[in-house]
Amino acid sequence: MVDRVRLVRVSASAPRLVWELHTQTERVAYLDARDGDLLWVSHIGVDLRYRRLGGATRLLHAVLAHAPATPVGLTAAPFPSWRQPRLLHDDLRTWYTRHGFHPEPGSQDPYRMIRPVVLPGAARDGCD
Repeated sequence: MVDRVRLVRVSASAPRLVWELHTQTERVAYLDARDGDLLWVSHIGVDLRYRRLGGATRLLHAVLAHAPATPVGLTAAPFPSWRQPRLLHDDLRTWYTRHGFHPEPGSQDPYRMIRPVVLPGAARDGCD
């Protein structure tokens, strides 16, 4: 995409956290999370035209930078409205693993993944 995309932290009522990626004319991606002892990423969505351009990584880096001393959790399952073309669970799990998340399935959530706190001086996971 030729469009310049900028990251925006959207004002939201606590404990909700929202970041979006915008071109000059539209929102092209978003990340919705809940702050707490475990920061929970509820959704990451990227417009089909902007996939595979680093937008989701940029959003994930923003939430990780927001709470470096807090573990982050999520469900690594495709969000139904973003399935065209289809996103596969294994692809999502591999992507999150590259960013320091590890599977921690629960009885209610078999796709649950957690990224523990990364202590200063510990090995970096590729996130800035």
